[in-house]
Amino acid sequence: MGRPHVLTYVALTLLATAILAGVFFGTAEVSWADRWAALSGAADAPRSLSLIIWEWRLPRVLVVAVVGGSLALAGVMMQTVLHNPLADPYLMGLSSGASAAAVGAILWLPPWVASTLGIPLIAFAGAVCAFAMTLGLSLRRGAIMSPLVVILAGVAVSLMFQSLTAFFLYVGDPHATRSALGWLMGTAAGTAWVDLWLPLFALVAVSGFALLRSQSLDAVLLGDERAMALGIRVRRLRLVVFAAVALLAGLSVATVGIVGFVGLIVPHMARLLVGGRHRALIPLSLVLGALVLVVVDLLCRVILAPEELPLGVLLAIFAAPPFILILRRVRHAY
Repeated sequence: MGRPHVLTYVALTLLATAILAGVFFGTAEVSWADRWAALSGAADAPRSLSLIIWEWRLPRVLVVAVVGGSLALAGVMMQTVLHNPLADPYLMGLSSGASAAAVGAILWLPPWVASTLGIPLIAFAGAVCAFAMTLGLSLRRGAIMSPLVVILAGVAVSLMFQSLTAFFLYVGDPHATRSALGWLMGTAAGTAWVDLWLPLFALVAVSGFALLRSQSLDAVLLGDERAMALGIRVRRLRLVVFAAVALLAGLSVATVGIVGFVGLIVPHMARLLVGGRHRALIPLSLVLGALVLVVVDLLCRVILAPEELPLGVLLAIFAAPPFILILRRVRHAY
């Protein structure tokens, strides 16, 4: 068994441990015997604890794990096809578009409209709109899509939607802006089983595609010209990757709000451990992304219990040191 497989299995073991910790620990003070009884579905388990574990904690932990894996996988693919170590899933304006749509819905739409459509669906529509605008600015008939043009288009679209979000917050009702700010900072509170299935299906589908095209992704790292010489249709591959990243990031934002740094930091952590071959990089990145976000979400719940910290805020605090290290590594590359 090679080193990449060993590291992946170790990460899976740590992820399973973190999931159990996320299910067992919380604000409720109960004995370990009652916790195991509730998790195993024993007849003598306290009914209230069974409800907490099976309807609140377990779906929340699993949703967070899927979102973390999705963002990490999206980050791996974006950094590969854009030849940019600082690319992340939100580079194409996805988070900004989702933010503007969600904040606009919370502050301006009638309550019955927001409750009927749901903030997650509205946020996903905003992410898709931003993605379409970025692609529209990047595409040119008969030419390979330039990574630099995509990055610049994504920055422009992000700035536009960020300005729109700031305008909504400035002129909106102060009481409603608190709810909007809570969503912008990221939170998994209130997630249920219904929130799990669509992001999980998307993650499984995109993971399968990425593993099947792992050799093509390896070739893209050599440069567009060399990849084309090896028979890789770079333009088509890049478009498919962008669509897959938009799906993963859009669903993630719609589910838990804006959660940054996972798609940027985790792929670099995985590369330091197993190198740049995508057959090993993709599984490890996916598991590490899930592990990081599950641990951070658990800390958000227990550090200031019974109060809960925003997921994005605590994650940014922990991610800042490795982000600085990555900047030091790449500052001479351009």
